[in-house]
Amino acid sequence: MKNYFFINKINFIENKKNKKFYFFNKKKNFFLKNNFYSNFIVNSKKIFLRNNFIQLNTTEFENYNYNFKLLNIFKKDIKGSLYFKNKILRTHTSCFQNRLFKNYFTNNYFNIGKVYRNDYDKTHLPCFYQIDFIINKKNKILEFLLNFFSKSLKKKFFFKIRKTKFPFTINSFEIDILNKLEWIELAGYGLINKNILLNNKINIKMIAGGIGLDRLFFVFKKKNHIKNIYD
Repeated sequence: MKNYFFINKINFIENKKNKKFYFFNKKKNFFLKNNFYSNFIVNSKKIFLRNNFIQLNTTEFENYNYNFKLLNIFKKDIKGSLYFKNKILRTHTSCFQNRLFKNYFTNNYFNIGKVYRNDYDKTHLPCFYQIDFIINKKNKILEFLLNFFSKSLKKKFFFKIRKTKFPFTINSFEIDILNKLEWIELAGYGLINKNILLNNKINIKMIAGGIGLDRLFFVFKKKNHIKNIYD
């Protein structure tokens, strides 16, 4: 844990008093002089690949079965979904889980790509990049995520962990990072819901999680509105 520069304290004032910061050992990065966000995404992918994850790609056009039903989401009319020619524009990259489980292997996997939701404000865009992953080591998940954030942000940051609820995981948690005196959610994770495993007729215990890359870059570049990351 020495090479990280994060502090696990919920209260910001307590964090400020605590002088025990950790620093990331700077290495050669992959940023070019132009198109910074594209290179940020490529760099994020490389972090996963270096940690022995296998990348799986899935289509951006989904059906109800893969996008909702097999992930334990049963509402017929999902608020916030976008459609194109009677196809759902995927609302998350978690859809790859169901295709993976049809050909089950015991490795760590991730999927990175665009997702679509009918949502817009200073921290939400209707189209954004997301990473979904599956990892089979419960005790490694938090260490891996904090390591990923430290390598991406390259600066000191404060974080907190909140218990939450997701339809496709149990014992679920979210990680928030302090950005301009406001907490912003960057990732969520939890044990894969047993109903998803039953839907796919398998009996295992693995952890699934997701990271919002647009928000991570938004924090990294210190933008006032998330749309500005594309400027």
